Amino acid sequence: LSLSLSLSTVLEYMSYSYREEGEAENIIEEAIATANKGIMADPPKSPAQAASKGRLSRLASGLDMSFNSVMSLMHKSDDEGTETITNTAVKGIMEKVEAAFPGSLPSHRMANQVSKLLENHGYASETTLFATSLGCDEVNRDIEDEMRQHFGNPYSMGGLAGFCFGGVVAFGNMAHHIPTDGGNALVMYGPHVGIDYDLNFGKVNRRGHHGSSECCGPSSAALEYCRRVKAGELGEIGTPTDIIESQQTWVCNEMLPLIDRIIKDDGETDPTIELPLALYDSQDAMMVRIFAKAGDQVRADSKIAFLGGITVNTPEGVSEYFLPKKFQIMNNKGEVIADLLEELLSAKAPVPSRRAFAALGAVAEAGHKTYG
Repeated sequence: LSLSLSLSTVLEYMSYSYREEGEAENIIEEAIATANKGIMADPPKSPAQAASKGRLSRLASGLDMSFNSVMSLMHKSDDEGTETITNTAVKGIMEKVEAAFPGSLPSHRMANQVSKLLENHGYASETTLFATSLGCDEVNRDIEDEMRQHFGNPYSMGGLAGFCFGGVVAFGNMAHHIPTDGGNALVMYGPHVGIDYDLNFGKVNRRGHHGSSECCGPSSAALEYCRRVKAGELGEIGTPTDIIESQQTWVCNEMLPLIDRIIKDDGETDPTIELPLALYDSQDAMMVRIFAKAGDQVRADSKIAFLGGITVNTPEGVSEYFLPKKFQIMNNKGEVIADLLEELLSAKAPVPSRRAFAALGAVAEAGHKTYG
């Protein structure tokens, strides 16, 4: 029998459960099946069995919390709040985004500006490989669509919360996809945060939902999880042993050193605003490490541009935003050829989208969700 469970753990599993005649054999079989599959077995029939199943789940994920508990934490306030667009909401969202994240640009304006600036440095749309490390959330595809209009389909390296889970192998592989004969690359990366019609950061109104829901859910759940770890309410974060439960654990692991920055005892910072800012710094440091190890896979005659920042997801009818934090062109040795951040930030201020005008009864043409 091959079982990734020690005898003492099996016995601990048994000790939590019923001890009626014949129950022990069923419990051991259940433990073996659960451990070998690496997933939760059938729903528990008692609180004791629930506790023992949670123990097995933690062994796979490295978290001191079951999968269902993580989901409950992540989606505890789904479909709450306002679901209808108004003039006040559109104006309020734009003002609050600009105040909370100064320098944010509407995605359409940002994409146009990026394209123009790169063109000035020898980039051409037909010979540029576009790569991203953005969050899995479907709302992040809007800003990808804007960039795709200029640079084509992206090579995706990102996972939960925007971390580059593809790592050095994905980056190195991407580098070999850069077009030959003068081809270059553009890598866009960073976390995201939503804002809903009620002007709440950390939530967004989604298509087909009543009210708003979490955005970014994995990072918000990780923040609360790490707060509980630091408070001693949960055990330390372990190393995941099952690939299907690993990404959220690593998000928590990267979040833990950032807790004191995000949540201050004196309340000086708004955690919903500081969270994406702190995550960007973590992900930027990760991207620097990846490029240091895999950058030599980029050909010597190619350039690679890094566009790092924070995506602000908005409801339908309001411009998506991107806060640029880094925009540099480098060679394969990591030497900066051009720093274009200030030129990018000089793009004009955002304007409402065509859909916003249409939804509010104004004359409008069909087009992108965002423009500027």
